[in-house]
Order: sequence, then structure tokens, then C-alpha cells
Amino acid sequence: MTVLRFTRADALRCRFGMSPVWETMSAVRVLHGHQHRPLYAPWVAARTETAARLDLSLLRAVQPRTGFTPDFLTPPPTASRARFGTEIARVRSTPLELVRAELVRSRDESNNPAAAEIDRMLTDVAGARERLADQLETAWTALIEPDWPLISRVLDDDIAHRGRQLTTGGLAQLFDDLHPTLSWEGDRLIASRYREPDRELAGEGLLLVPGAFAWPHLVAVVAPTYQPTLVYPARGAARLWSDVPPPPDPLAKLLGRTRATLLAALDPPATTSALAAQYGLALATVAEHLAALYGAGLVTRRRTGHQVHYWRTDVGQAVLDASVG
Repeated sequence: MTVLRFTRADALRCRFGMSPVWETMSAVRVLHGHQHRPLYAPWVAARTETAARLDLSLLRAVQPRTGFTPDFLTPPPTASRARFGTEIARVRSTPLELVRAELVRSRDESNNPAAAEIDRMLTDVAGARERLADQLETAWTALIEPDWPLISRVLDDDIAHRGRQLTTGGLAQLFDDLHPTLSWEGDRLIASRYREPDRELAGEGLLLVPGAFAWPHLVAVVAPTYQPTLVYPARGAARLWSDVPPPPDPLAKLLGRTRATLLAALDPPATTSALAAQYGLALATVAEHLAALYGAGLVTRRRTGHQVHYWRTDVGQAVLDASVG
């Protein structure tokens, strides 16, 4: 197991962030091991033809089935909503001695079938860093960027939910629900199925990163070179690429089919513009129906920057559940 030890300062310095680069690397892993990740089958099916045209061989080589993937390819985000351009620039500027050390560690994982490929990378570390970054940028553009508005919506909602947990119940409530392998004991966070060295946070705090492509795994970054980080499966990711089923007939009769459809679709939460685009409706029409649902107490809303997200209330969920019962 891995133990992260908190001081009082660390408890005050827990923060959240999202990382387009991490999502891209994790999506590449999903593509090449999707038989073990059935949750992502719809996304894999939609992207298989595109992925077949991409050269992702180096990224595959440094992602062994189990074991260490170089952290320099997924540096912990420094902003709550990191931009891909900023993150890939950090990858390209990684000190070469760190690139070499992490490539060696990945190569030396037991039974790594790509050890020979990594050996070739080590003959030109600077060139390998650039080629890895190029493949990462290609994967982002082709595989993730088209879905980023939807993915980031889920990540935003997860961060808002976890923030409320932290505010109302402190670290104990937050970590109790974050991942089944985590447990909070006084001033220690224990990751029971991890094999990284223990880490004294020593005032650095902990960065928490939700991942749309993380399920079912927890990833810990505890090397002294980096901000201590946990990447965990985001809530709602299971429904990212699933078609929203038509609303139950009893609900459609009660609310009208459009309002029933919108109520059923708020999983994950959504903006007026996202729902309008998804269902081919006018913005004014969606706004009118959401206002009615809000007035009836079936949905609530929250402003995030310039956007307003709607989601079902407990009453709305109960109505939906009753209509399918």
C-alpha cells in the first residue's frame, strides 16, 4: 500500500484540476486495452477507424499493461482547468535527465514487451521526447478534442460535487467516496492497492484530478519531482458515450415528451446550449422547458463561469425512478 501523510497545512491545500493531456494518454491506453475496459466500448467503436490512421506506437511502448508509465507525459496540472497547449509545452520542455530516468523505469518493468522499443528511444532522448509529444498532440487532436466539451462538462460537475463534499464533510467524507481503495485514517490517506513509496506531503497539499478515462483505476503520482496527485474516475463518465434512452411513457404523459426527455438527459448535468445541440431544439425552447422544470422543483442549476448547468434534484430523480418502476 501507499501512505500519504498530511499536515494541517496539507489539509488546507487540497485542490482540484483537470488535465487534457492526462485524458489523452489514458484514452490511448483504453484504445489498446479496451477488451479489459468494456465501459468504453461505445467510444472505442466510434474512434477505431480514426485511431487506425494514427501512429501511436511510442505512446503504446511506454504504457505497459501493468506498471510504470512515465510521469513527464502527464505532468500534474498547475491550473484548475489546464489547456492542452500549456500542458504539451511542459512535456516538450521536460529536463532530459528526467525523461531518461522515467523511460528507463518504464523499460525495466517486468515483462514489458516494448523494452526493445524504449531502448531505441534511449539512444536519442531529446528526439524521443519530441516524438512522444508529437504523438500525444496527434492523439489529442484526433481522439479527444472533438469530445472535449462533453468530457470537460463531466469533469467540471465532478469537481463541483467533490468540492461540496470537502466543504460539508471534510477530508474524511471526500476520500470515503473518491475510490474504494482509499481510506482516511486521522492524518493519513491510505491507497491499499498501490505500490509506490509513501510520501510526506509536508505542506505541498494534494492535487485531485478526475478522469473520464480513468475507470476503474486510481493513479497516484508521488515522485518527489512532482506535485503529489491522485487521478480518480469521474462521476458520470460511464454515461459519456451512451445514448440517452427515450423517456418512459408515463413520464412523457405527465410532463410532455420534450420536458420528459430533457429531465432524463440531465445525467450528467448540462447547459441549455448543449441540450439544444444534442436534441436539435431551439435554445429558447430548451430554456422554456428547463425553466418549467426548475419551477416545479425537478431540476436545479449552478453557474460555472459564463455557463449555467442544470441537473436533476432529488425530487426529479424520484419522479424519474417512479416512472420506470
